[in-house]
Amino acid sequence: GALLEADDRMKFDQWLREKDTNNAMPNVEEGTTIFEYFVNPSTLKWEKWDPPKWEYPSGEKLNFSNLLVPTMDSTRAMFVTKQIHKQKAPVMIVGAEGTAKTSVQLMFLANQGGNKMLTKRINFSSATTPGMAQYSIEAELDKRGGKNYGP
Repeated sequence: GALLEADDRMKFDQWLREKDTNNAMPNVEEGTTIFEYFVNPSTLKWEKWDPPKWEYPSGEKLNFSNLLVPTMDSTRAMFVTKQIHKQKAPVMIVGAEGTAKTSVQLMFLANQGGNKMLTKRINFSSATTPGMAQYSIEAELDKRGGKNYGP
C-alpha cells in the first residue's frame, strides 16, 4: 500500500478496517489513515509518525542542492530501510520521479559512518544497459583471487 496516492490511501485504510476483526488498528483522527502510524518495535504500540526536527546548517556558504530535509514520506521510507538493513537483507526502493528515493538513501548512508560502510553512487536511467551497470560496479573493484573481489 505504500505507493498509493492520498485518495487511494483512504480507500485502503477503509478496506483494512473492514478486515480488522480484532480491532488491532489504531484509532485515528478524522482525515488521517493507517499510513500516519507505525508500530514501535520496542513498545509494540501504535505511534504517529513524527519526522525528526531539521536544523538549518551553519556556515557561510551552503550547497542547497545537497540539503536533505526529512519529510513524512522520507521518514517512513527511512524507518523501513533501517528495519530491513538490521536484518542484513537487500533494500530496493521504487517509485515515480520526485518521491524521495535518492534522498532517503543518501540520508540513510550518511548515518552509517565511513568506517562501517563504503558507498559508490551509480545513476541509472532508461538508457542504462546491463553492461553499463556491470562496468560501473566492476570499475571500482579489484580481483583478489578466484571469485573474490574487493574495493
